[in-house]
Amino acid sequence: MTQPTCSDVADSPGSPLGRDVAAASATSLRLALTCIVGIAACLRLYDLGVPSMWWDEALVPMTARLPFDTIVERSLTLDIHPPLFYLVIKGVLAVSRADWALRLIPALAGIAGVALLYKVGKDCISRSAGLFAAVLLTVNPLHLLLSRQVRPYTLVFDLALLSLWAFVALTRGAGWWAMLGLCLANLALSLLHFTALLVIGAEGAMLLVLACLRRRGRDVGNLALFTLGAAAAVGATCPFLSGALGANLNTSGGVQSLAAMAAISSARLGETFWYLPNMASRVTVTLLTLVGAARLYRTDRKTCLVLAGFALLPIGAVIATRFTTYFNPWHLTVLLPASLILAANGLALFLPLVTRQPLVAAVLCLALALPYPVFLHQRFYAVGSHSGPYKSLAGLLARIVEPGDCVVFSDQGLANAVLWYAEGLGNAAERLRRPSLTPDAAKASLHFVAGDGYGHMAKDEGEFLRQMGEPSAIAEVIGTRTYSFEFKRQPVQPLGPLPARRLVRLDPASLYAEAYALENVASLPLWGGGLTATANDLPGRAEFVFANTEAVPQRIGIFLGFADTAQGNRLGVSYAFDEGPWQEAFLLDKPLGEGDACFFIDRREPYARLRLRFTLHCGSRTPMYPGGNLESLRLKDFTLHVDPLDAAANP
Repeated sequence: MTQPTCSDVADSPGSPLGRDVAAASATSLRLALTCIVGIAACLRLYDLGVPSMWWDEALVPMTARLPFDTIVERSLTLDIHPPLFYLVIKGVLAVSRADWALRLIPALAGIAGVALLYKVGKDCISRSAGLFAAVLLTVNPLHLLLSRQVRPYTLVFDLALLSLWAFVALTRGAGWWAMLGLCLANLALSLLHFTALLVIGAEGAMLLVLACLRRRGRDVGNLALFTLGAAAAVGATCPFLSGALGANLNTSGGVQSLAAMAAISSARLGETFWYLPNMASRVTVTLLTLVGAARLYRTDRKTCLVLAGFALLPIGAVIATRFTTYFNPWHLTVLLPASLILAANGLALFLPLVTRQPLVAAVLCLALALPYPVFLHQRFYAVGSHSGPYKSLAGLLARIVEPGDCVVFSDQGLANAVLWYAEGLGNAAERLRRPSLTPDAAKASLHFVAGDGYGHMAKDEGEFLRQMGEPSAIAEVIGTRTYSFEFKRQPVQPLGPLPARRLVRLDPASLYAEAYALENVASLPLWGGGLTATANDLPGRAEFVFANTEAVPQRIGIFLGFADTAQGNRLGVSYAFDEGPWQEAFLLDKPLGEGDACFFIDRREPYARLRLRFTLHCGSRTPMYPGGNLESLRLKDFTLHVDPLDAAANP
C-alpha cells in the first residue's frame, strides 16, 4: 500500500542523529503496540470460561453438534446466519466443549483485530491514527463483550477490516493481489454473516462512481473483476438469506418511516460505538469520528471518502430498506473498522504528543481499560454477566434432582441449554433426561424451572402458585427461580356413571397427580400444555388408568390433540383392559402439523380397569430454533367418551 505522507521525526533520517531517533521511535512504537495488544488480550482472555453462555451463545454449540447436512439445512430453512461459524465451532467441539474453548476463537479474533486495525489505520492515515484506533478497539465495550462470547462478530470485524484494507489499496493503484484479497475476504464474510452484503454493496457503489468519474480502463477493469467476485459471494449466501427471510421476516408491526428508521439506526450505531449505557462516551466517539473525517478530508480526500463510504453507505442501505425484523448493535460491527480509524484520527488531533512518544497511547489504553476488571467486573466477568443462568441452573439441578424426579422447564429452549451444561456434571443430564413416576409412588416430586416466566400457564408468580399449590422449596440463581413441589397422587381415575366424559389435561399440576406411570416424558407449559419426550430416540411413555364400575357393554372413544411437525417422529396409543395384553389403537408417523384424532373401542365383556398408554418417540434433531426438536412432537390432551354400547350404536 502507498504510505501516507507524514513525518514522525524532525531529524533527517540520513544523519546519525536522525537514525538514532528513528530507531528509538521504532522501539517505542513496538513497545506501545505490544502493550496495547497485551491489554486487549488480558481483557478478552481473563476468566474466559467463567460466565455462563446466554441463549444466543448456547444455541451455537447446540447447533454445531448436529450433522453437517443438518447444519446446512438449518441455515437454508430457518436460521438467521449462514453456516460457516457453526462449522468452525463444530471443529472446536471435536477437541473440547468447555466454555473457554468455545470462546477462544472469537477471543483470539478480537485480539488479532486490535493489531490488524493498527496496521490498517497506519496505512490509511498515519501511525498515530493506527495506534489510537487500536486503543479505541481495545476498550470498545461491544467488541470486548463479543470477544468473550461464542458469536461470530469478532471474525466479522476482522474480515470487514481486511476487505477495507484491500479496497483502499485497490483505489490507490495496488495490483491483482488487492483484488484477490478483497474478493476472498468478501466471500468468507458472506458465509459468516449477511451484513457482508452491505459491505459488498458499498464497495460496488464506490467503484462504480470511480469508474464513471475517472473513466480509466483500470477503474473499469477493477469494477468488472469486483463484480465477478461479488457475484460469487452473493451467490454463495443468497440461498441462506432467502431461507432466513422466509422464516424470520416479520411485517406485523408495519413498515417504519424513513425518519423512524434513521432514529433506530442512529441508536444502534451509538450502541456500536459504546455499548454501555453512557451517552457521554457515545457522543465523544461520534464527535471524534466527525473531527477525524474533517481532518482527513483536508489532507487525503479520496481516502476520507472511502472510509466515509464504508461507514455511511451500509447504514444508509439499512435505513432505505427499513429492515427491523432482527436488528441489534452487533449487526453493525462491519461499520466499526472505518469508523474507529476516523475517530482515531480525530483523537490524534488532541494528543499530538503520541507522534514522538507512542507510549502515550499505551498509557491511555491502560487508563481506559482499568474500569473493566475493577468497576465492571459483574458486567463482563461474573458467572451471570452475559445474562445466562444456564450454567448455574445446571449446577443447582444436579444438587437437588434425585433419580426419578420430574423436572418441568418453562420453555424448551431453557431445557436444552441447561441440559447442555448438565452433560458435563456427572450423571446430572441422565437424571434430567430420564424422569420416571411409578404406580406405587404416593407422591410425585416435581421441580419447575421458571426462565423468563411460567410459559403459558400464568402471567405472574401469584397466578402460577394458585394453579400449582404451595411449593416445598424455592431456589433462585441469577434471577431464575426453581420451585419444588410434592403432589399427592391419585393414579387411578374413576370413570363415573355412564355416559362418562373425562377430559385429561397434561399441565404439570394435573399430569403428575393423575398419571398412573411416566417414563422419559415431561409436561411442556406452552401452547396450552402438552406432553413431550425428554430425549431424542428415547421412547417416552405415559400411562393412565381409569376405574370402571358399569358392567355393561361399552363404546369407548378417545379423542386426542397432537402436534407433529418433523420427520421421524411417532406418536402411538395402546390400550388394555385389566391385566390383558396391550393392543395398538393409533399410530401417527407423519408430520401432519397440529391436529386432532380419535378412535373407538367396543368392549362387551365387563372390566374393572381401562389402561391407556401413550408412546412418544422424537426422531433425529430436525432443525429448530430452541437447540433441539423435542417440542416438534407433543400430545396436547385427550378426552374419554364412554357410552353404553347399545346407546352408542343407536343414538
